[in-house]
Amino acid sequence: MLKKTVSLLLCLMLLVGTLPAVFAEGSEVVLLSKAVSAEIVIPVRASAQEQKAAEILSRYLEEITGVAVPVVADLAADRQIILETDPEMREEAYVLAEKNGMFRITGGGKRGVLYGAFAFLEKLCGCRWYVNDAFLIPSADEISVPAGYSFSYTPYFEYRETDWGGRTNPEFSAALSVNGGNVNIPPEELGGAIGYFSGYFAHTLSTCFCSAATYFDAHPEYFALRDGKRTPNQLCLTNPDVLRIVTDEVLDLLKSRHDPTQSVQILSLTQHDNGDYCTCQTCKALDDKNGSQSGTMLTFVNAVADAVKQAGYDNVAIDTFAYQYTRQAPTNVVPRDNVIVRLCSIECCFGHPLDDPDCEENAKFMKDLADWSKICDHLYVWDYGTNYSEYITFFPNFNVMQKNMQIFYEHNVKGVFGEGNSQTAWCDGEFKDLRLYLQAKLMQDPYMDFESELDGFLQFYYGDGWESIKTFILECSDKGVTARKHVGIFDRAKGSLPGVKLKDIDRYDALWAEAEAGARTDEQLARVKRSEFCWRYWKCANNRGEFSVLHTLYQRMKARDDLYLDLVDAGTTILGETNRKRALSDCYALHLLRIPFCWTTLYDDPFWDFISPYVVTIYRNLGALYAFTDMV
Repeated sequence: MLKKTVSLLLCLMLLVGTLPAVFAEGSEVVLLSKAVSAEIVIPVRASAQEQKAAEILSRYLEEITGVAVPVVADLAADRQIILETDPEMREEAYVLAEKNGMFRITGGGKRGVLYGAFAFLEKLCGCRWYVNDAFLIPSADEISVPAGYSFSYTPYFEYRETDWGGRTNPEFSAALSVNGGNVNIPPEELGGAIGYFSGYFAHTLSTCFCSAATYFDAHPEYFALRDGKRTPNQLCLTNPDVLRIVTDEVLDLLKSRHDPTQSVQILSLTQHDNGDYCTCQTCKALDDKNGSQSGTMLTFVNAVADAVKQAGYDNVAIDTFAYQYTRQAPTNVVPRDNVIVRLCSIECCFGHPLDDPDCEENAKFMKDLADWSKICDHLYVWDYGTNYSEYITFFPNFNVMQKNMQIFYEHNVKGVFGEGNSQTAWCDGEFKDLRLYLQAKLMQDPYMDFESELDGFLQFYYGDGWESIKTFILECSDKGVTARKHVGIFDRAKGSLPGVKLKDIDRYDALWAEAEAGARTDEQLARVKRSEFCWRYWKCANNRGEFSVLHTLYQRMKARDDLYLDLVDAGTTILGETNRKRALSDCYALHLLRIPFCWTTLYDDPFWDFISPYVVTIYRNLGALYAFTDMV
């Protein structure tokens, strides 16, 4: 863990110093130093979360100052940081306050004290949890706080989750207050999570509940009618037997897996991932009455939610989608109070802010967001943040991330799930760690100082050349859109970043070279090179730079070979996903002759396999000739 000397005279709070019990306004209270010891006080019957918060504080404070800070259950200590849970406070809210030499961290629910402890370490001690396994922990001779210091926080969103790969350390998740349990569930001592029932997060109707595998052959009438035929792809939601089966299956699941100690458990009743909704006479009539296929979906989900509540499961919420054909809010039905609606932004442009009136698709989404926010008290958003066709290419959405999160909050959204590249173990080459960090911080506070957080991360992560990478990120985000060109999540890298002109290529190459030169450690250099894949990949897809037709055939083939081998060395096994995972091919003819969208097994047919040995022979002979002429 990186140690960095930092002056902590900012607003530090925590331990209690050797000053008198009353301090003049504006004076500093020394909380901890080599000359001033302190203790962390927890209740005699402290919860597991209070004990963990105290342990975390003690460990980090000792690492910062070199001074041991014991944890006690004794209010007689002279210097105290007091951790306590207030049952009257909202879950995850906290207050940090100094008074007369005592410092209190008071939180609500299971996670409030924990989040308050991390907030103290961040706001007042300069700690940052930038990466899953690399934290910034400064060094300081003392920790002090202004007399009378006070800070309070109430969560902007009740549910905050992202599936960006690389979040396996539960302390990292807790430090960023990511409280969703879809990716991983922190242990109870770290507050647990607001969890969906495992295996029931999305696309559960006709798969998990009233499954086609179980019922379709014997009862095709349970499933959607399309063009006069029944399809197993969706359910017929107005069939009373379907409602009975799904309700019984939900209640049976709750009998075995319900946890009454949790603040909420969420069970997803969501359409399968296709557009084959039922068009039978009854479904169509209900949809026509509501102006949207969300009419049948929400009516069905409400009925199951009523049964769940009547069965006494007061802490269970039923979740459904406003997704693709159900995205538009219904006009004659509203969600029950134990129903969560997840509005999905899959069709949106991610280069323009969502509230840009000149962006047609975003304008449609904004209308749906406004309509749902009027009728739904538990509106969540499923947002998107990567290019699923080609994960490695640059996704130019950095300039809209904060604005869009603010829009969600201002439209009564209560939870956000940010879907990104969860495949980074097999395809890590853009700005995964940065995106995870910024998204988590924006869910904490949509109005945070975005540029400051961006700068801090880049400097820590990349070293002294960080400003070059910042320039690349912000300029290319601006150049991802035009009046006619938008940014979708399934765009091709070829033709993307329309604002990048030939004159920009050399300058951006120089920026990446400066970033490499500025790396202070081998790890930082490796991060720079891994992130640079997005630029090299874009150049290859668009025949720019070293991939330009202005170079010789051998030079272009060599540039592609270098990129391919670097990707393989970095552990890349897939490039993206469409209907199927776009697995990286080992057919050399593909990557030596074609743009990277075609470097996958989807394009690996017998023709390319047949010519591959000949292409490799030509490539090697050209390389030998190139080396010979270069020597001459």
